[in-house]
Amino acid sequence: MKNDEMKQKIEEICEELEIELVWIEVGRNCANRGKTCVRLRDIADSGDFAVALHEIGHTHCDPDKEPTTPRETLDAETNAWKWARERNGGIFDSEGWKRLHESLRQYYYAVMDTSHPAYELLMEAQRQNGDIRPRIPSFASEINIGGK
Repeated sequence: MKNDEMKQKIEEICEELEIELVWIEVGRNCANRGKTCVRLRDIADSGDFAVALHEIGHTHCDPDKEPTTPRETLDAETNAWKWARERNGGIFDSEGWKRLHESLRQYYYAVMDTSHPAYELLMEAQRQNGDIRPRIPSFASEINIGGK
């Protein structure tokens, strides 16, 4: 899809789901579940499209209360990314996977639990886009504490 087609698709999804959409020129993308509103920067590439879907996902997946722990935050971020991927037919292109990975890994590092669904999403992103760096370690090797 071209950028204007992706932008139109985001507008259609917001209309369908009765989500207020505000296009912003500066600032960060964000969602407000309580007001069912998303504030999004313009769609400049397929990565921006994936992020926009992710923000819309927050309006449907976020818990009623604000996350207070790193695990609760990781849960909310993972659920919004899973919703975005499902809404997009279960796929992203390499740029979408890259943006998912860049976003989700920062929350994952605070928890580092290979049994969390975020871990599988991160691994899938790495399988889909071999250029993703840094890569999430497999945790298969023993951790060397104290330099021994």
